[in-house]
Amino acid sequence: MEIINWTDYFIEVAKTASLRSNCIRAQVGAVIVASDKTVKATGYNGTPSKVTSCAERNFCYRIVNNIPSGTRYETCRSIHAEQNAIIQAGKERCEGATMYIYGHDFICILCKRFIVQSGIKEVFLRKNMSSPLLKVTVEELRHQLEESDFEPLTDAKTTSCDC
Repeated sequence: MEIINWTDYFIEVAKTASLRSNCIRAQVGAVIVASDKTVKATGYNGTPSKVTSCAERNFCYRIVNNIPSGTRYETCRSIHAEQNAIIQAGKERCEGATMYIYGHDFICILCKRFIVQSGIKEVFLRKNMSSPLLKVTVEELRHQLEESDFEPLTDAKTTSCDC
């Protein structure tokens, strides 16, 4: 009898979590695992509680308007799987943990920030079962965030903020 290794096991857990997604465009699941191999939280991409999903509406604004993946996040009704898992776990349960993601092979800039801030130490990603398993450390995510340059908003109307 062959026993599945821990990485493959947790990718399968993330794959199962992705089945709960109510996003028409992508089904992504995530699981946060402590160093002792205990699951701290799972998440999937979907709308916030009591918000009608695109699946329920049979309509995705991003698809209809050809909005490329990785851009204009404000047009999406869903919360990313990574963010949902981190919210469910809380910072204390994320500290030093590993995140496993199934359903895509990149981490958006928003989720990079969440992962770095949460204390997660590394992430494994797999787009689908025929794609390679990727690994990224929090140090690599920090470096990517440091290297990110943002274009100034020249056409935007500026308003004051007391925040």
